[in-house]
Amino acid sequence: MRVGGAVSWSTVGRFRWLFALLFAGCAAQLHGGSSTPPIASRSATEQRILDYFRKTAVIPPASNLQIVDWKSAGVPGWNQAMLKIDSGFRSQEINFVVSEDGRYLIRGEVVDLTTDPLQSVREKIDLKGQPIRGAADAPVTIVEYSDFQCPFCAKASQTLENDVLPAYLGKVRLVHKNFPLTQIHPWAQNAAVAAECAREQGNDGYWKLYDALFRQQKTITPINLREKVLDVSGAAGLDRQALAKCYDGKATAAQVQADLAEGNALGVNSTPTFFVNGRRLAGAVPADSFRNVIDQELGQR
Repeated sequence: MRVGGAVSWSTVGRFRWLFALLFAGCAAQLHGGSSTPPIASRSATEQRILDYFRKTAVIPPASNLQIVDWKSAGVPGWNQAMLKIDSGFRSQEINFVVSEDGRYLIRGEVVDLTTDPLQSVREKIDLKGQPIRGAADAPVTIVEYSDFQCPFCAKASQTLENDVLPAYLGKVRLVHKNFPLTQIHPWAQNAAVAAECAREQGNDGYWKLYDALFRQQKTITPINLREKVLDVSGAAGLDRQALAKCYDGKATAAQVQADLAEGNALGVNSTPTFFVNGRRLAGAVPADSFRNVIDQELGQR
């Protein structure tokens, strides 16, 4: 379920990036080599950026815009950051790089072509203590960022359970991460909290609740969610009283926020989103899409 638009780099976009770098260098030479434009303050640069996006992007007037993750782009003279747009019912994130003098902005991010991009993605994903379905030592890991109220996530979970994981026993494991889209799904956040509460009691209980939430998705409401969760607890072998205490106290809210922060760092802006050994697949993709990536990964080993 898409809630934002990721910026994609076309061939034209790549040439624009190269042209901007060349132009910035040539401009300094045209001004006498050592003469460079004055460096604008960060606050002034951020205001220019906000003004630019307000004028050029389709953003509802009442939207909240925030610039976050400001840091060096790893290229001399350039910084990178992210613009977060929250319109109340829809969120969007746009990566960009900006020259230190506050003059040039390029939508996208700086990529180091000397490093393995998939390894960079894998390093951002925390697998320690996460719920796992499949062999713990499987050579291929599918990390799923999903929302229990998202119908496309429910469909994808069936594809994985029925068509993908059984075909790769011992070779593929599934790791689930909570990514509730609170702007459009009123009970998704609490469902994620409940799932994390179940995880504290064991891996098997987590997946039984995971299956039940997706299976009963159409009958769940913000009002009956707690009852549905506790009804499942007995069949799932969970301690009902402990689960209720954890759920009511929102004891696992921090874990859910950690999953969200991790997904945001990876550029996740829709559910479901998967990373197969670091390779990204977005949406309720068919089983063949998973098989193609999995077979490619297994063929490299």
